[in-house]
Amino acid sequence: MDWVEVLLQKSCDRTLQKSDVLHSLFHMIEVNEKTLHNIETDKREFGPELEELKQTEIKDINFHLKYYRSLVNYINSIPENKIIKSNY
Repeated sequence: MDWVEVLLQKSCDRTLQKSDVLHSLFHMIEVNEKTLHNIETDKREFGPELEELKQTEIKDINFHLKYYRSLVNYINSIPENKIIKSNY
C-alpha cells in the first residue's frame, strides 16, 4: 500500500495529521454503517428488480466498510515518524 503512504505524506505536507486522516475514515465508516442500517431495516416491498438493486447496494456498502476499516488498521500500524520526515 505504498500509495497510502504517499497520500499520508502529502496530507502531512499540507498540515493534516495522521489523526485527521483517521478521523475522516471513521466518519466515512459511520456514514456507511448508517446508510447500510437504513437500507437493511427498510421492509417495504419494491419488487424483484429493485430488491436485486438493494442487495447490490448492500454488497457495495459492505465492501466499502471493509476497505475503510482495512485502511484504518493499516494507517494505525504506520509509526508517526515514518509518515513525517524531519527536516533537521
